[in-house]
Amino acid sequence: MSLAWSAYRLLAPCVGAALPAVRVLLPAPERARWDERMGRNRLPAGADAWIHAASMGEATGVGPLLSALQAVAPRARFALTATTLGGRERLAALGQPAALAPLDAPQSAARFFAGSAPRRCFLLETELWPQWLLQARAARVPVAVVSARLSRESVARYRLLGTGLRGLVAGLAAVLCQTEGDLERWRSLGARESVSAVTGNLKDDGLPAAAPDRGAARAALGLERERPLLVLGSVRPGEVMTLARGWQRLPAELRRAWQVVVVPRHPRAADELRAEAARAGQALSGVGGGPDGAWGWDERLGVLPGYYAAAEVAFVGGSLANHGGHNPLEPAACGAALLMGPHHASQQEAVDQLQRAGALAVAGTEGEVAAALERLLGDAVARGKAGRAALDVAEQRRGVARRTVARLAELGLWTA
Repeated sequence: MSLAWSAYRLLAPCVGAALPAVRVLLPAPERARWDERMGRNRLPAGADAWIHAASMGEATGVGPLLSALQAVAPRARFALTATTLGGRERLAALGQPAALAPLDAPQSAARFFAGSAPRRCFLLETELWPQWLLQARAARVPVAVVSARLSRESVARYRLLGTGLRGLVAGLAAVLCQTEGDLERWRSLGARESVSAVTGNLKDDGLPAAAPDRGAARAALGLERERPLLVLGSVRPGEVMTLARGWQRLPAELRRAWQVVVVPRHPRAADELRAEAARAGQALSGVGGGPDGAWGWDERLGVLPGYYAAAEVAFVGGSLANHGGHNPLEPAACGAALLMGPHHASQQEAVDQLQRAGALAVAGTEGEVAAALERLLGDAVARGKAGRAALDVAEQRRGVARRTVARLAELGLWTA
C-alpha cells in the first residue's frame, strides 16, 4: 500500500467533515449549489443509471449517450451530474434530473448514493474519484467508464496511489475507450482486458451539423454576411502573440478581405489575452472587428459553436501553447478548413486523421502560421478541399453512442 494512498484514506474523512463549513466562504453561485456538492441529491424512485461528465466539454457526449440508452430502455430513470456549473447547466437541458457531483469525500459520496440510489454508474472520460468508487463497491453498484481517455501524465499521477487505486480500476465493470492508446494506458493502470475495448469518443456524436448558409450564420452573429470569417477558437495565453504576428505577415489586401474573431477558451484569461494582443500591435474591437484590420472579440461562454458554423477557416487553440489542444472535430463538423499548433497530444488521434485527409495544417512559429494562413485564406480551391475533407472525417466518426451501448449490453450493464 503506497504512502500516498494511506494519506489519502486518512485525510479524506477529515476533509469531508470540514466541507459543510466552507459554504460561507464561497461566491453566491457556488453557495446556492453547495448542498449538491455535499451529496444531498434526492431521487425517491432511484436512478437506473448515474451519468457523470466533468464539464461542458464532456457534457456534450451525454446527450447522444442518453438517447442511445433510452432507445434500449425508454422508461429508464437517470441522475446526471457535472463538476462545473457550466456542465450542470448543459446537462439540465437534457430533461433529466441534473446536479453538481458530490465532492470526493466519504460523507458526500455516501449521501449521494443514499439519496439517488443509482443501480449503475457511467463515468465519462477520466473521472476516477476514489471515494465514489469505494462507495459504489460497498453498495455493489457496477461502474463503467465510457468515452474513456487517459493521458500519460494522468497515469503517472494515479500510479502514486499504488495498489489501492489499481484495485479500484481492476474492479470497474467496463472501460470503453476513445482510442487504442487510451486502452493501453487504462490496462496499464489495472483495467481488465475482458471488459475493456475501444468504442470511440462520445463527443463525436455530439458534433454540430454544418450550417446550410454560412452567410446567414455570420449575419446572426452580427458579422458581415458576405465577407469570409477566420475564427481563432479556444485561444489561451501564449497564443495570441504568435497568431497576431503571423497574421501581420500576410499581404494587406488579403487581410482586408477577411473578418477575424477571437473567442478565448476562458473569460477569466481575457485581460491577459488582450494585453498579449496589444504587445503584438494587434487591435481588438467589438464582436465583428473592423475594416481597419481590428480583430473581433467575443469572450462569452457557449458562443464558439456559432462562430465555427460561420467560419471558412478555424484555428483551434490550446495548441500553440502547451495545453494539449482543444477538439478540432468541432469546426471540422462545420466544414471549416483547420489550423492548429504543434501541442495537440490530447487530440492526437483526431489530428492524425484530419491531417491524413488533408483537412488540417499544423504550424508552430510565426512564419509557419503566416504560410498556412496565406494558403488557406488566399486559395479558395485549397480551402474548399480542406473544408470538405474535414466534414467527411467528422461524419465518419459518428455512431459512438450506439457502439458504446451495444458493448454495455454485451457486458450485462444495460438491458431493456
